[in-house]
Amino acid sequence: MTPWIIAGSCGTGAALISWGSARLQMRWPLAILSVLLAAIALQLYLAARGQGGFHDLAAITAQTFTVIPALLGCLAGLALAALRRHPVAWRRPTGILTALALLAAAGLATATLLI
Repeated sequence: MTPWIIAGSCGTGAALISWGSARLQMRWPLAILSVLLAAIALQLYLAARGQGGFHDLAAITAQTFTVIPALLGCLAGLALAALRRHPVAWRRPTGILTALALLAAAGLATATLLI
């Protein structure tokens, strides 16, 4: 399977989950998706950083073709929902958790690519 199909699937799935969560005013699916993205980004960052000077280059590739498209898909889904007047309640506890997890995932993905 080519990595571009995986990237497209990750981006499309994240966009549908984020758009659907905002559209239906369901807070937990987006919060869980963002926490999972942060956990995956952390694991891939630690693998790419490596031990004893050995870096896992496959982790950098995995970060590029899974986490980054999913983050872009979340952004696109949330933007589409906001354009359709279905904003996410960012000031609620789940909204704060979602925002922090998405920021952590983006930061870890950036740090992985800078290795």
